[in-house]
Amino acid sequence: MSEKKRITFKEVLSGDILLREWVRDQFPLLWLIVGLICIYILLGYQAQAQQKHLTDLQKELQDKHYKQLFIESEVTQRTRQSQIVQELEQRGSTIKENKKPVINIP
Repeated sequence: MSEKKRITFKEVLSGDILLREWVRDQFPLLWLIVGLICIYILLGYQAQAQQKHLTDLQKELQDKHYKQLFIESEVTQRTRQSQIVQELEQRGSTIKENKKPVINIP
């Protein structure tokens, strides 16, 4: 049986620990772990970027919604009958408002 040597602080600092057989046997596992950590970090950055993009899109959507409400209220205000009559009077138009009710013929 082979004797197991104790790991000393000097071996760790000098890098001699990497030359031991059981460490060399674990290199594929270590590379896999390092690769998975890199992928994990990359996915974290991607998720953060997507979250920021989503937040920006939500703000833009809210701005568009408020703009649409403002324009809609302007159109409603300008197309009211009283507003149209007042605009016609200001322009000096000869068109007058019909005071008689409309008769529907069935």
